[in-house]
Amino acid sequence: MAARKTAPKRAARIAMIASWLFGGLALAALVIAILHFGDLKIFLAAMRGASRLWLAAAIACQVATYACGAMVWSCVVRRAKVPVSLFSLLRLSLMELFANQVVPAGGLSGSLIVMRGLIHRGVPSPIAITALMIGALSYYAAYLLLGVVAFWLLWLRGDFSFTWQILFIIFAVVVVILAAAILILSWSQADLIPKTLLRWRPFAEFAKLLDQARVDMLHDPVLVSQAAAFQAGIFLLDATTLWCTGHAVGLNLDFAVTFTSFILASVVTTLSPIPMGLGSFEASCTGLLHLMGGGLETSLAATLILRGFTLWLPMLPGLWVIRRETILTTPAQHGLPR
Repeated sequence: MAARKTAPKRAARIAMIASWLFGGLALAALVIAILHFGDLKIFLAAMRGASRLWLAAAIACQVATYACGAMVWSCVVRRAKVPVSLFSLLRLSLMELFANQVVPAGGLSGSLIVMRGLIHRGVPSPIAITALMIGALSYYAAYLLLGVVAFWLLWLRGDFSFTWQILFIIFAVVVVILAAAILILSWSQADLIPKTLLRWRPFAEFAKLLDQARVDMLHDPVLVSQAAAFQAGIFLLDATTLWCTGHAVGLNLDFAVTFTSFILASVVTTLSPIPMGLGSFEASCTGLLHLMGGGLETSLAATLILRGFTLWLPMLPGLWVIRRETILTTPAQHGLPR
Protein backbone atom coordinates (compact mmCIF):
# COMPACT_ATOMS: atom_id res chain seq x y z
CA MET A 1 0.00 0.00 0.00
CA ALA A 2 2.79 2.40 0.93
CA ALA A 3 4.58 1.60 -2.33
CA ARG A 4 1.43 2.48 -4.28
CA LYS A 5 1.19 5.85 -2.53
CA THR A 6 4.84 6.74 -3.07
CA ALA A 7 4.92 5.66 -6.73
CA PRO A 8 2.86 8.63 -8.06
CA LYS A 9 4.91 11.06 -5.93
CA ARG A 10 8.14 9.55 -7.23
CA ALA A 11 6.92 9.78 -10.83
CA ALA A 12 5.86 13.42 -10.30
CA ARG A 13 9.28 14.27 -8.89
CA ILE A 14 11.04 12.62 -11.80
CA ALA A 15 8.84 14.50 -14.26
CA MET A 16 9.50 17.79 -12.46
CA ILE A 17 13.27 17.23 -12.37
CA ALA A 18 13.26 16.27 -16.06
CA SER A 19 11.34 19.43 -16.95
CA TRP A 20 13.77 21.55 -14.88
CA LEU A 21 16.73 19.96 -16.69
CA PHE A 22 15.06 20.62 -20.02
CA GLY A 23 14.42 24.22 -19.02
CA GLY A 24 18.02 24.63 -17.84
CA LEU A 25 19.35 23.29 -21.12
CA ALA A 26 16.97 25.55 -23.04
CA LEU A 27 18.21 28.55 -21.04
CA ALA A 28 21.85 27.64 -21.67
CA ALA A 29 21.15 27.19 -25.38
CA LEU A 30 19.37 30.55 -25.45
CA VAL A 31 22.29 32.39 -23.84
CA ILE A 32 24.76 30.74 -26.23
CA ALA A 33 22.58 31.59 -29.26
CA ILE A 34 22.13 35.23 -28.24
CA LEU A 35 25.82 35.69 -27.54
CA HIS A 36 26.59 34.07 -30.89
CA PHE A 37 24.76 36.89 -32.64
CA GLY A 38 25.88 39.49 -30.11
CA ASP A 39 29.22 40.45 -28.68
CA LEU A 40 30.46 38.43 -25.72
CA LYS A 41 32.83 41.20 -24.66
CA ILE A 42 30.00 43.74 -24.47
CA PHE A 43 27.88 41.30 -22.42
CA LEU A 44 30.69 40.56 -19.96
CA ALA A 45 31.57 44.24 -19.67
CA ALA A 46 27.93 45.05 -18.88
CA MET A 47 27.77 42.36 -16.21
CA ARG A 48 31.08 43.36 -14.62
CA GLY A 49 30.33 47.07 -14.71
CA ALA A 50 26.79 46.82 -13.31
CA SER A 51 26.04 49.81 -11.09
CA ARG A 52 25.82 48.81 -7.43
CA LEU A 53 23.42 51.66 -6.72
CA TRP A 54 20.94 50.46 -9.34
CA LEU A 55 21.35 46.86 -8.18
CA ALA A 56 20.59 47.95 -4.61
CA ALA A 57 17.46 49.68 -5.88
CA ALA A 58 16.46 46.45 -7.65
CA ILE A 59 16.90 44.46 -4.43
CA ALA A 60 14.80 47.02 -2.55
CA CYS A 61 12.02 46.55 -5.11
CA GLN A 62 12.13 42.80 -4.56
CA VAL A 63 11.89 43.19 -0.79
CA ALA A 64 8.83 45.38 -1.38
CA THR A 65 7.19 42.59 -3.43
CA TYR A 66 7.21 40.36 -0.36
CA ALA A 67 5.55 43.14 1.66
CA CYS A 68 2.83 43.44 -1.00
CA GLY A 69 2.32 39.68 -0.92
CA ALA A 70 1.94 39.78 2.86
CA MET A 71 -0.58 42.60 2.59
CA VAL A 72 -2.80 40.46 0.34
CA TRP A 73 -3.26 38.00 3.19
CA SER A 74 -3.36 40.78 5.78
CA CYS A 75 -6.38 42.34 4.07
CA VAL A 76 -8.35 39.14 4.59
CA VAL A 77 -7.30 38.31 8.15
CA ARG A 78 -7.79 41.91 9.30
CA ARG A 79 -11.28 41.93 7.81
CA ALA A 80 -11.99 38.72 9.77
CA LYS A 81 -10.48 40.37 12.88
CA VAL A 82 -7.90 37.61 13.34
CA PRO A 83 -4.65 38.86 14.95
CA VAL A 84 -1.68 37.79 12.82
CA SER A 85 1.56 39.80 12.73
CA LEU A 86 2.69 41.29 9.44
CA PHE A 87 6.20 39.88 9.99
CA SER A 88 4.77 36.36 10.16
CA LEU A 89 2.86 36.97 6.94
CA LEU A 90 6.07 38.24 5.29
CA ARG A 91 7.59 34.76 5.66
CA LEU A 92 4.48 33.26 4.08
CA SER A 93 4.75 35.77 1.24
CA LEU A 94 8.34 34.68 0.52
CA MET A 95 7.20 31.07 0.55
CA GLU A 96 4.27 31.77 -1.77
CA LEU A 97 6.29 33.67 -4.36
CA PHE A 98 8.98 30.98 -4.30
CA ALA A 99 6.45 28.12 -4.69
CA ASN A 100 4.64 29.90 -7.53
CA GLN A 101 7.96 30.25 -9.38
CA VAL A 102 9.02 26.64 -8.88
CA VAL A 103 5.60 25.05 -9.51
CA PRO A 104 3.69 27.46 -11.79
CA ALA A 105 -0.04 26.85 -11.37
CA GLY A 106 -1.63 30.20 -11.99
CA GLY A 107 -0.71 31.40 -8.50
CA LEU A 108 -2.37 28.49 -6.70
CA SER A 109 0.63 26.33 -5.82
CA GLY A 110 2.01 28.76 -3.25
CA SER A 111 -1.44 29.72 -1.98
CA LEU A 112 -2.21 26.13 -0.98
CA ILE A 113 0.92 26.02 1.15
CA VAL A 114 0.19 29.47 2.59
CA MET A 115 -3.29 28.30 3.62
CA ARG A 116 -1.68 25.69 5.86
CA GLY A 117 0.64 28.34 7.24
CA LEU A 118 -2.31 30.61 8.04
CA ILE A 119 -4.10 27.82 9.91
CA HIS A 120 -0.90 27.11 11.85
CA ARG A 121 -0.87 30.77 12.87
CA GLY A 122 -4.32 30.50 14.42
CA VAL A 123 -6.41 31.58 11.45
CA PRO A 124 -9.67 29.53 11.37
CA SER A 125 -9.92 27.21 8.36
CA PRO A 126 -12.97 29.07 6.90
CA ILE A 127 -10.93 32.29 6.83
CA ALA A 128 -7.85 30.45 5.49
CA ILE A 129 -9.74 28.92 2.53
CA THR A 130 -11.39 32.30 1.92
CA ALA A 131 -7.97 33.96 1.92
CA LEU A 132 -6.72 31.40 -0.60
CA MET A 133 -9.65 32.07 -2.94
CA ILE A 134 -9.42 35.85 -2.59
CA GLY A 135 -5.67 35.66 -3.16
CA ALA A 136 -6.13 33.68 -6.36
CA LEU A 137 -9.06 35.79 -7.60
CA SER A 138 -7.20 39.06 -6.96
CA TYR A 139 -4.09 37.64 -8.67
CA TYR A 140 -6.03 36.88 -11.87
CA ALA A 141 -7.80 40.25 -11.75
CA ALA A 142 -4.52 42.16 -11.43
CA TYR A 143 -2.78 40.00 -14.03
CA LEU A 144 -5.58 40.49 -16.57
CA LEU A 145 -5.70 44.25 -16.01
CA LEU A 146 -1.95 44.73 -16.37
CA GLY A 147 -1.88 42.30 -19.30
CA VAL A 148 -4.47 44.41 -21.12
CA VAL A 149 -2.40 47.55 -20.41
CA ALA A 150 0.77 45.89 -21.75
CA PHE A 151 -0.91 44.70 -24.95
CA TRP A 152 -2.46 48.15 -25.36
CA LEU A 153 0.98 49.77 -25.09
CA LEU A 154 2.25 47.28 -27.67
CA TRP A 155 -0.63 48.29 -29.96
CA LEU A 156 0.23 51.99 -29.52
CA ARG A 157 3.76 51.20 -30.72
CA GLY A 158 2.34 49.56 -33.83
CA ASP A 159 3.82 46.17 -32.90
CA PHE A 160 0.54 44.35 -32.15
CA SER A 161 1.05 41.67 -34.79
CA PHE A 162 -1.26 38.75 -35.55
CA THR A 163 0.85 36.47 -33.36
CA TRP A 164 0.50 38.81 -30.40
CA GLN A 165 -3.23 39.10 -31.04
CA ILE A 166 -3.61 35.31 -30.83
CA LEU A 167 -1.47 35.20 -27.68
CA PHE A 168 -3.59 37.94 -26.11
CA ILE A 169 -6.81 36.05 -26.82
CA ILE A 170 -5.43 32.82 -25.35
CA PHE A 171 -4.10 34.64 -22.29
CA ALA A 172 -7.37 36.49 -21.68
CA VAL A 173 -9.46 33.34 -22.11
CA VAL A 174 -7.28 31.30 -19.73
CA VAL A 175 -7.24 33.98 -17.01
CA VAL A 176 -10.98 34.69 -17.29
CA ILE A 177 -11.83 30.98 -17.12
CA LEU A 178 -9.69 30.50 -14.01
CA ALA A 179 -11.18 33.58 -12.31
CA ALA A 180 -14.71 32.50 -13.28
CA ALA A 181 -14.05 29.03 -11.87
CA ILE A 182 -13.22 30.57 -8.48
CA LEU A 183 -16.39 32.68 -8.52
CA ILE A 184 -18.52 29.68 -9.53
CA LEU A 185 -17.00 27.61 -6.74
CA SER A 186 -17.75 30.39 -4.28
CA TRP A 187 -21.38 30.43 -5.36
CA SER A 188 -21.93 26.67 -5.52
CA GLN A 189 -19.19 25.71 -3.05
CA ALA A 190 -18.78 21.91 -3.29
CA ASP A 191 -22.04 21.23 -5.17
CA LEU A 192 -20.40 21.24 -8.61
CA ILE A 193 -17.67 18.73 -7.74
CA PRO A 194 -18.65 15.36 -9.31
CA LYS A 195 -19.54 12.66 -6.80
CA THR A 196 -16.98 10.31 -8.35
CA LEU A 197 -14.23 12.78 -7.43
CA LEU A 198 -15.58 13.10 -3.91
CA ARG A 199 -14.73 9.44 -3.37
CA TRP A 200 -11.07 10.45 -3.40
CA ARG A 201 -9.95 11.73 -0.03
CA PRO A 202 -8.14 14.90 -1.25
CA PHE A 203 -11.21 16.05 -3.18
CA ALA A 204 -13.53 15.17 -0.29
CA GLU A 205 -11.40 17.18 2.15
CA PHE A 206 -11.17 20.09 -0.27
CA ALA A 207 -14.96 20.00 -0.69
CA LYS A 208 -15.35 20.32 3.08
CA LEU A 209 -13.10 23.36 3.07
CA LEU A 210 -15.08 24.95 0.22
CA ASP A 211 -18.28 24.54 2.21
CA GLN A 212 -16.69 26.63 4.97
CA ALA A 213 -15.62 29.53 2.73
CA ARG A 214 -16.96 32.96 3.68
CA VAL A 215 -19.06 33.87 0.65
CA ASP A 216 -19.74 37.36 2.00
CA MET A 217 -16.01 38.14 1.96
CA LEU A 218 -15.47 36.60 -1.47
CA HIS A 219 -18.22 38.80 -2.93
CA ASP A 220 -16.99 41.96 -1.23
CA PRO A 221 -15.72 44.17 -4.09
CA VAL A 222 -13.79 46.45 -1.73
CA LEU A 223 -11.86 43.56 -0.14
CA VAL A 224 -11.10 41.91 -3.49
CA SER A 225 -10.05 45.28 -4.97
CA GLN A 226 -7.68 45.91 -2.05
CA ALA A 227 -6.07 42.50 -2.52
CA ALA A 228 -5.89 43.04 -6.31
CA ALA A 229 -4.13 46.37 -5.75
CA PHE A 230 -1.38 44.66 -3.77
CA GLN A 231 -1.16 41.88 -6.38
CA ALA A 232 -0.74 44.55 -9.06
CA GLY A 233 1.94 46.11 -6.87
CA ILE A 234 3.94 42.87 -7.08
CA PHE A 235 3.83 42.93 -10.89
CA LEU A 236 4.76 46.62 -11.02
CA LEU A 237 7.63 46.17 -8.57
CA ASP A 238 8.97 43.26 -10.61
CA ALA A 239 8.79 45.43 -13.73
CA THR A 240 10.57 48.20 -11.81
CA THR A 241 13.23 45.67 -10.82
CA LEU A 242 13.84 44.98 -14.52
CA TRP A 243 14.00 48.73 -15.16
CA CYS A 244 16.62 49.06 -12.40
CA THR A 245 18.70 46.10 -13.61
CA GLY A 246 18.52 47.57 -17.10
CA HIS A 247 19.91 50.90 -15.92
CA ALA A 248 22.54 49.02 -13.93
CA VAL A 249 24.00 47.57 -17.14
CA GLY A 250 23.47 50.63 -19.33
CA LEU A 251 20.08 49.71 -20.82
CA ASN A 252 18.42 53.12 -20.64
CA LEU A 253 14.87 52.35 -21.76
CA ASP A 254 11.83 54.15 -20.37
CA PHE A 255 9.59 52.41 -17.85
CA ALA A 256 6.70 51.86 -20.30
CA VAL A 257 8.95 49.78 -22.55
CA THR A 258 10.35 47.82 -19.61
CA PHE A 259 6.87 47.24 -18.17
CA THR A 260 5.53 46.01 -21.52
CA SER A 261 8.48 43.67 -22.01
CA PHE A 262 8.16 42.22 -18.50
CA ILE A 263 4.39 41.64 -18.61
CA LEU A 264 4.42 40.13 -22.10
CA ALA A 265 7.33 37.86 -21.17
CA SER A 266 5.34 36.82 -18.08
CA VAL A 267 2.35 36.00 -20.29
CA VAL A 268 4.54 33.76 -22.46
CA THR A 269 5.88 32.10 -19.30
CA THR A 270 2.36 31.54 -17.94
CA LEU A 271 1.32 29.76 -21.11
CA SER A 272 4.57 27.76 -21.17
CA PRO A 273 4.64 24.26 -19.62
CA ILE A 274 8.25 24.66 -18.44
CA PRO A 275 8.58 25.15 -14.65
CA MET A 276 9.92 28.58 -13.68
CA GLY A 277 9.69 29.58 -17.35
CA LEU A 278 13.36 28.72 -17.81
CA GLY A 279 14.34 29.81 -21.29
CA SER A 280 10.89 31.04 -22.31
CA PHE A 281 10.93 34.11 -20.05
CA GLU A 282 14.55 34.99 -20.80
CA ALA A 283 14.04 34.64 -24.55
CA SER A 284 10.81 36.66 -24.57
CA CYS A 285 12.05 39.41 -22.28
CA THR A 286 15.44 39.76 -23.99
CA GLY A 287 13.84 39.75 -27.44
CA LEU A 288 11.22 42.35 -26.50
CA LEU A 289 13.74 44.67 -24.87
CA HIS A 290 15.97 44.38 -27.95
CA LEU A 291 13.13 44.98 -30.42
CA MET A 292 12.04 48.05 -28.47
CA GLY A 293 15.43 49.71 -28.73
CA GLY A 294 17.76 47.99 -26.30
CA GLY A 295 21.09 46.45 -27.17
CA LEU A 296 21.03 42.66 -27.44
CA GLU A 297 23.83 42.11 -24.93
CA THR A 298 22.53 44.60 -22.34
CA SER A 299 18.97 43.28 -22.73
CA LEU A 300 20.20 39.78 -21.94
CA ALA A 301 22.28 41.03 -19.01
CA ALA A 302 19.36 42.95 -17.51
CA THR A 303 17.04 39.95 -17.89
CA LEU A 304 19.49 37.49 -16.34
CA ILE A 305 20.13 39.77 -13.36
CA LEU A 306 16.38 40.20 -12.91
CA ARG A 307 15.93 36.42 -12.87
CA GLY A 308 18.73 36.16 -10.37
CA PHE A 309 16.88 38.50 -8.00
CA THR A 310 13.36 37.13 -8.54
CA LEU A 311 14.12 33.41 -8.86
CA TRP A 312 17.57 32.24 -7.81
CA LEU A 313 18.31 34.64 -4.92
CA PRO A 314 15.12 33.68 -2.96
CA MET A 315 15.72 29.98 -3.67
CA LEU A 316 17.56 29.06 -0.45
CA PRO A 317 15.45 31.13 1.99
CA GLY A 318 12.32 29.98 0.15
CA LEU A 319 13.31 26.34 0.49
CA TRP A 320 14.12 26.85 4.18
CA VAL A 321 10.78 28.53 4.89
CA ILE A 322 8.80 25.88 3.00
CA ARG A 323 10.66 23.08 4.76
CA ARG A 324 10.05 24.70 8.14
CA GLU A 325 6.36 25.25 7.42
CA THR A 326 5.98 21.69 6.13
CA ILE A 327 7.48 20.29 9.32
CA LEU A 328 5.33 22.49 11.54
CA THR A 329 2.08 22.11 9.59
CA THR A 330 1.41 18.69 8.11
CA PRO A 331 -1.84 17.96 6.24
CA ALA A 332 -2.90 15.43 8.89
CA GLN A 333 -2.76 18.10 11.58
CA HIS A 334 -5.41 20.29 10.04
CA GLY A 335 -7.36 17.92 7.79
CA LEU A 336 -6.01 19.58 4.65
CA PRO A 337 -5.76 17.88 1.25
CA ARG A 338 -2.49 15.98 0.86
